[in-house]
Amino acid sequence: MNPARRAPSDPWLRLVAWAAVIGSTLPDIVWQESGHKISFWFTAVESLLIFAAALAALWVPRLRGLTRFLIAIALLNLVWDYISPALAGLSSVRAVTDNVSWGARLFLARIFTLSGVVLVGLTLIGSGITQRDLFLCWGNPAAPAQPIPFLGLRKPVPWTWVGPAFILVFALVLAPYLYLTVHPNFRLAERIGRTFPWSLAVATLNAASEEFQFRSVLLAHLRGLFRPAEMILLTAVYFGLGHYYGQPSGPLGVLMAGFAGWIWARSMIETRGGVWAFFIHMVQDVVIFTFLAVGAGM
Repeated sequence: MNPARRAPSDPWLRLVAWAAVIGSTLPDIVWQESGHKISFWFTAVESLLIFAAALAALWVPRLRGLTRFLIAIALLNLVWDYISPALAGLSSVRAVTDNVSWGARLFLARIFTLSGVVLVGLTLIGSGITQRDLFLCWGNPAAPAQPIPFLGLRKPVPWTWVGPAFILVFALVLAPYLYLTVHPNFRLAERIGRTFPWSLAVATLNAASEEFQFRSVLLAHLRGLFRPAEMILLTAVYFGLGHYYGQPSGPLGVLMAGFAGWIWARSMIETRGGVWAFFIHMVQDVVIFTFLAVGAGM
């Protein structure tokens, strides 16, 4: 996928893609914020509607290219809202996780999100999408980052400079936010060192898993259908909305996660690889899990 490639702009493609991205997550937020609980049927109806749109797209030539993207969104909706929590809640699983350390419990919980990797991976069968199309390669980590005027980047700068800068900036922004929301008890600071190997392991697993599910596969399915800027925005909005009840959470969490996802998707397209997206994501997750280790909930 050439970043400079100008994909045709079809308003129907845009409408269906954005409806799937927003419709798979925003109804959950509105429903729960109005005081209701999300049931399996709520998630099932959402996913079935998106599957129906994918099936309909097969019969409409101008929408056919969007079919695999829609299926991937429907599967991710099922995995993160139902399948992964259901697996983690099995009595046989709880018998194990209730009797292990905090770090081991966190790691085991994240294992079940790998079901998303398996399911969205199935959408790649017969697609002709290559490892390079998925950005599962080194690429060129020193490629120039294109200008981002509102951040003060008015000319191309190598990712070898931009990448470390974003690691630092994200950490500096995330730490105060977590301090105010997680309410860490730093009198338990020794727990940070004790749980750090688990924090690093979970961060590595989580970053690799989420980058594959929310960027690699989705960007590959959107290639040739939209301009790179809109591909990046679609995946960023989807990733951001999915964090409303995550970490970071709430409206501010949506903006923070969405912006991070926007940067990571840009890094993939501009460097033709996933190195910076994975590494920046992993470092941010280490910061998150470190705060959680001494959070008030512990």
